[in-house]
Amino acid sequence: MIKHTVLKSLFCRRVSSKISSRSGASEYDTVRTAVVNVARQFSSFEDEIEELKVQQIPDQDIPVPSDSTVHEVMSFFIQGYDCTAVEHFAQYAHNLAKNMDLRIFDSFAMPTKQTLVHTIQTPGTSEKLKPRDFTLPSHRRVIQLQELQGTMAPIFLEMLQVNLPEGVSLNVEPHSQYHHKERFIQKEIPKDLL
Repeated sequence: MIKHTVLKSLFCRRVSSKISSRSGASEYDTVRTAVVNVARQFSSFEDEIEELKVQQIPDQDIPVPSDSTVHEVMSFFIQGYDCTAVEHFAQYAHNLAKNMDLRIFDSFAMPTKQTLVHTIQTPGTSEKLKPRDFTLPSHRRVIQLQELQGTMAPIFLEMLQVNLPEGVSLNVEPHSQYHHKERFIQKEIPKDLL
């Protein structure tokens, strides 16, 4: 478990006070500065860096199926290069599951993955037609259904396949802890600190 440190930022506060002398003349005292030190929970900076290196995500509690005729938690992965098409199909699948009275365990967006595509230059091409490198973003949404009945699963899958838009793919897998941990983005530690 990662220890949570409470870091108070350094701040300075300028305090000026008006001092009136007994002679009736008013003077401003010098500006005083108060500095509050950072409160640290770790014994050293190295311990804190080691804690950041080992980032642990707690396991997700997956309920056990109540009957042998139902599937465990099933993950429906919706993936594509067009964010709008992926998002709209994920909304359609979510609404379809609600209208069919299926139990939705969770639905979320996965981090976007970037794919770098290199093009090969053919001999004799001009400078204007030089090949370029492209970056393709891959967007993913996940809908998890709990206790999906064996009689409703083929109907639900057929409805999804019939209405699957062009350029969007659908994968169905049993849920695992790997899928749960894949949805989080780990903090990157700056190289200056290592």
